[in-house]
Amino acid sequence: MKDVWEPVPGTRFYTRNGLGLYERLTDHLFLRVDDVDENDVREMGDRFAEAFETRAPVRLVA
Repeated sequence: MKDVWEPVPGTRFYTRNGLGLYERLTDHLFLRVDDVDENDVREMGDRFAEAFETRAPVRLVA
């Protein structure tokens, strides 16, 4: 899924795919400024886990 960053009219903030409220820190870095719920935290954990697994695959040794 591709993230679409859209500016919120009349503010300096952005939304990602129409959800959440973010402040743009750099061209590639956004800071979430609204409250997060359990689903947001779980999604972030899943993304980090997937990124880490891609960089360092786990091998099971018997």
